Amino acid sequence: MKYVACLVGVSTLALGSVVYAQGRQRPAPPPSRYSYALKIDAEALPKGVTVREVRDALGSRWFITNASDVPLVIHERFQGETLAAGTKLVSGKVYQYFPNGVPMEGKTHLKGWQAPFGEIKETLLYLPQEPAKIYEGRKPGLPKDLPPDEDVSIPAKYDGKPYAIKGTVHYYLNQAYDAFYRAKDKEEPKPDDAGKDPSR
Repeated sequence: MKYVACLVGVSTLALGSVVYAQGRQRPAPPPSRYSYALKIDAEALPKGVTVREVRDALGSRWFITNASDVPLVIHERFQGETLAAGTKLVSGKVYQYFPNGVPMEGKTHLKGWQAPFGEIKETLLYLPQEPAKIYEGRKPGLPKDLPPDEDVSIPAKYDGKPYAIKGTVHYYLNQAYDAFYRAKDKEEPKPDDAGKDPSR
């Protein structure tokens, strides 16, 4: 199986330094024991569809392009059975779905598939959610045994029919996990110090 270059998914940065919920700021979850690299199966991509990896100070990201005239739709989001958002790639262009019009002055009448920012050739490609092992790896005291490689897929539609962009997740140890729990252990009082007056 031929693969394009791997995308490194650093679990400690995947959710950002903070997340917001109900208008309040909450700390990020503890780091996972594992990080992962994603490899996309290039041979399984439709004709005209390509992906490329970008590596920079922000990490590694995938960008996907569709040069063919057969539409590829990714990252669909529904409210009930109604399409609320999505990305369509066709003929070398990227379109976003706006059910209620583009939320920009003078463009709110533009509904459905639109390209309000002009012609864009590619867009981000990502897993719909982190692999389950990343969440499971946030428990303290885990050994250094690695989970086996895992087949994954990104749901899509090609020519109006269900399609899956296939890949493989390869796990490796996340150094931030050990550093996090070493620092946490230093912060916790030793058994001999329990009950002592910290002012003495």
